[in-house]
Amino acid sequence: MTLVAAGTLPALAQDEFKALPPGEGRDVTIKVCSQCHSPEVVAQQQLDIAGWKQIVDTMANNGANATDAEFDQIVKYLATAFPAN
Repeated sequence: MTLVAAGTLPALAQDEFKALPPGEGRDVTIKVCSQCHSPEVVAQQQLDIAGWKQIVDTMANNGANATDAEFDQIVKYLATAFPAN
């Protein structure tokens, strides 16, 4: 029984982030941003790269834990996955 339950955890975790489309930087975005936010919070916004950079910089200043390279990946992923209209 324990093996069955443990085997379902990755599937549950993947379902939780279905609002985030596949793409380079998705995994680091989940790792960093999901510490404080649900994926829906991110998916509701549509910004250009400057707008996403401003938001990510604000989150970094508020204590988001990531390297500069990871923050850059997040900005690029979000600008691609959720671009301004």
